Amino acid sequence: MLIDSLSSYYYGEPDQEWGAGEAPLAPGELLAPGYKVVDHLRRGSRLDVYDVWSEERSCRCVAKTVRPERADDQRAVGWLRNEGVLLTQFTHPHLVRGYEIVQTAEPARPVVITETLPGHTLSYLIDEHGRLRPIDAAVLGIQLCSVLTYLHRRGWVHLDVKPSNIVEVGGRAVLLDLSLSCRIGERSSAGTFDYLSPEQAAGEEMTPAADTWGLGITLYEALSGTTPWADVSHREHSTNGTRYYPQRDRVAAPLRTHRRLPAALSRTVDACLAPDPKSRPTVEEVAANLITWSGVDPRTTTA
Repeated sequence: MLIDSLSSYYYGEPDQEWGAGEAPLAPGELLAPGYKVVDHLRRGSRLDVYDVWSEERSCRCVAKTVRPERADDQRAVGWLRNEGVLLTQFTHPHLVRGYEIVQTAEPARPVVITETLPGHTLSYLIDEHGRLRPIDAAVLGIQLCSVLTYLHRRGWVHLDVKPSNIVEVGGRAVLLDLSLSCRIGERSSAGTFDYLSPEQAAGEEMTPAADTWGLGITLYEALSGTTPWADVSHREHSTNGTRYYPQRDRVAAPLRTHRRLPAALSRTVDACLAPDPKSRPTVEEVAANLITWSGVDPRTTTA
């Protein structure tokens, strides 16, 4: 088991203030036909996430939809629809299960319905319990490599692998949020500042190496409690007024500068953060290195 987790229906990151806008739906209100709000879980800049009751399934589900005032934001709507299509098509034990895509009433917006996961995000666990034991981080990495390999073999990259998009459920890591995913070979600059690969920051064509980077940053944080760019605010800008991405011109400090760890494990994580995507290992190679170091049988650690 990675870390003993309190049983909960926590999903996503804490609510944030994102300026003025229509208030979220209250418990008991109807979000979409057959789905009644139990609680509002999270508000982001474009999306709302709800805990809902499914009349058809007689169980609680998670519903993600575009905020009412962003109903005309075609980029947000497109990202959400893309995620819904992928989650309802793809099935993997380390990927959140998507049930269906439905529609709200006016203003009409897509709603992606997924399973409810009785666990906490990895970011929450790191904040509450501290850094992971090396063996637990290795198991986490092996499981994430399993689902990322599944996506890559189907021609897709995730592009937002990070602790807040991973839920630990009884020793099983489950990857969330395919909203930023794109096909291998497409250009993308979408992602989260601290976890963005250099090629994402540059808006280049995406390859599976971008997910190797996200995996590496996630393991780096899980083992050290910090990210390589924690000293740089995402609000900082260069002198020409464009956003500054330190990962484009700075090499991540070796993991062992933060914590005394087995050399083989540290080398595996550090290799994921090579600035040149062609120099990074594939996720299959990362899994093989973690298995060799840990002696863990993947048949017993992947669901």
